[in-house]
Amino acid sequence: MAVLKPLPELTAFDQSEAGSSPPGSPDDCDHRWVQSWCPWLMVVAELLLGGVLLGSLLLRGSSWAAEREEYAIKAAYLYNFAKFVEWPLRTFPADDAPLSICIVGDNPFGNTLEMLSGKAVKNHPVEVRHIPEATRLDLCHIVFIGRAEQRRFKVILAKIDRLPILTVSDISDFAQAGGIIGFFEAEQRIRFSINIAAAEQANLKLSSQLLKLAVIVN
Repeated sequence: MAVLKPLPELTAFDQSEAGSSPPGSPDDCDHRWVQSWCPWLMVVAELLLGGVLLGSLLLRGSSWAAEREEYAIKAAYLYNFAKFVEWPLRTFPADDAPLSICIVGDNPFGNTLEMLSGKAVKNHPVEVRHIPEATRLDLCHIVFIGRAEQRRFKVILAKIDRLPILTVSDISDFAQAGGIIGFFEAEQRIRFSINIAAAEQANLKLSSQLLKLAVIVN
């Protein structure tokens, strides 16, 4: 895999600047933007604001292989997955209760998940939690398990077996091993597989739109 230039902090984008918004096209990349930020910000803006581009995201050339860019893309996916999942009625204590995205164990996202602050899914404000020791996972709606947890991810899955929690990971063959959504790379694109049986076991309903974009595994 090619090595990419490091990504500047997302917080370097100052939305208080008059008229500021993530660029929507290469022509929008003016003097306010460091040139290397623009392709990354345009893709994240499409994912977060459009909310529908879930198929597979191209790693654009050599500047897209760095880990920072990879996890910025995956953070946007986590937010969008939530839009296409239906949790059981009693999962949320109130119509405006937070939707908790939990990062279990090592946190490969760094501060990238800060871009989800202020977002909402069906009136549920997004709340991001880092849970190093994999405790109180019953409070989570989405659990992401990073590659660093390869040795213990099955133990983590066992802890939340049959709970209404969407499990996501980039561990190899995660969905085949009993997780619900697994990221993988194919032809320089980030794609995802879905284990429908695991979703049903968790009592989660996945949109047909989401399933059409995924590789279905057993």
